[in-house]
Amino acid sequence: MATILEGLTQALSSSVTQDIGKAVGLQPDLVSKGMAVIGPLITTALAQKASTAGGLADIMKALPKDDSSSILGNLAGLVKSGAGTSVLSSIFGGGSSAVGTSLNRVLGFNASSLLNIAAPLVLGYLGKIAREKKLDGAGVANLLATEASDFEKSGSPSVRVVREAVDTGRKADDTKAKFSSVQWESVRMAPVAAAHVVMMADKSGPIGAAKEISAAAGVIADVRKQASPTSVLSLAFETELSADELVKYAKGKSSADAIAIVREAIELVDRNSPADGPNFRQLVSDVANKVANASNEGGILGIGGTLVSESEQKALDQINSVTGRR
Repeated sequence: MATILEGLTQALSSSVTQDIGKAVGLQPDLVSKGMAVIGPLITTALAQKASTAGGLADIMKALPKDDSSSILGNLAGLVKSGAGTSVLSSIFGGGSSAVGTSLNRVLGFNASSLLNIAAPLVLGYLGKIAREKKLDGAGVANLLATEASDFEKSGSPSVRVVREAVDTGRKADDTKAKFSSVQWESVRMAPVAAAHVVMMADKSGPIGAAKEISAAAGVIADVRKQASPTSVLSLAFETELSADELVKYAKGKSSADAIAIVREAIELVDRNSPADGPNFRQLVSDVANKVANASNEGGILGIGGTLVSESEQKALDQINSVTGRR
């Protein structure tokens, strides 16, 4: 009987890889390259999860009751439904985005788009083998451990990539676990709060406000691209801040409220992830400065005026006194 990885490889015919590529926007050769790493990655992560009683119980509950081949018939639906996202969260916890970022950087393309397809497929083949062999929980744990061990001993160049991705996911999950959901939201919104302080200091009108919001989002996106996948800077912004989110956040908040959020977030990062503290402080200050310089104040229709008004400079001074940056 084929192993999980053998079953997955056999399923990935040229037509299937083409279908997957269409669903996620990748060429078939990149699909094959990505799945050759992601299949063993998910199997290895499942093996680690199955090594604990609670983790094994979660896996047994997640095993599909029908044939995994049904998943191949609706790849586009699988991508759109988000079913794979919940499976990934079950496997990697809060570290799933970090795993994806790690893969993308090492492989050089958007391999993370394959995770939502590969995770349900691997579980599907695991479930199929478990049913055919009538495996209980202990049998499933042994099967996963054997497959992970065999892959580790295979000498494949993918072994190092898988090892690093699994370790990245674990570290990222550990980092997130240090913050409550409320605290994590404060950290995520701190740069937005800093932008809000500057924007409230000297309102720029619709055109200027749009430029300022775009500037704030741009700074955050650029920082995340450079940050370690396991850092607070990367994890807090694993989903992009939308303009709607920024507007919703700002409603009803005073500058004093926003400064308080910045101060709280900095204290949280300094306490729970001190290595990220200096870079997080710099991010908050950079966002504020970028917003202040995004549009001219005092001109007409964006023409003339000063780049940073006196009131904006006072707001920047307030923020910089909290961050300790300039």
